[in-house]
Amino acid sequence: MSLVDTTLQTRLNRRIDGLRSARELKPGHPSVETETLRNYHARAHADGFVFDADEPASKVGGTGVAPRPLRYFLAGFAFCLQAQYVRNAIRMGIELDELAVDVESEIDRLGGLGFRDAPADFESIAYTTTLRTDAPESDVRDLIAAAEARCYVHGTLSKAVDLDGTTVLNGAPLD
Repeated sequence: MSLVDTTLQTRLNRRIDGLRSARELKPGHPSVETETLRNYHARAHADGFVFDADEPASKVGGTGVAPRPLRYFLAGFAFCLQAQYVRNAIRMGIELDELAVDVESEIDRLGGLGFRDAPADFESIAYTTTLRTDAPESDVRDLIAAAEARCYVHGTLSKAVDLDGTTVLNGAPLD
């Protein structure tokens, strides 16, 4: 059973065509509001949803009641990329039986602890996209290219950090 409702293709294409022919395409303004509840425990409000972040109890001041902030950052990347896979699969009429994005990263903890003059940053981010589909490999390659090119987070991260992506298609790595 496909995870993607390809019957939405006509509606999506109409929406894209409408935006393409618009006189002015105004920029988007994604936003989130956050507040500190106590020590590391923080709460965010976005799009009518509320979600928390915290550090583990092993950190002085952490209580472990929610995921760590960097996990949200990495999940945001994965979610954004997945959304582009879905949008482009609908657009291209590709049914997907499986879609998953796993993200791993490496950070230099010296920056986060203030032990070096340079700002804290990610050393690398690696991700694996897993797809299961009956679509021809050439169509899947077009889907990968479209999803990565149209993902705001992928585009931003690829300019800032060593971003290494691989794809597993129907159980085998795609070269």
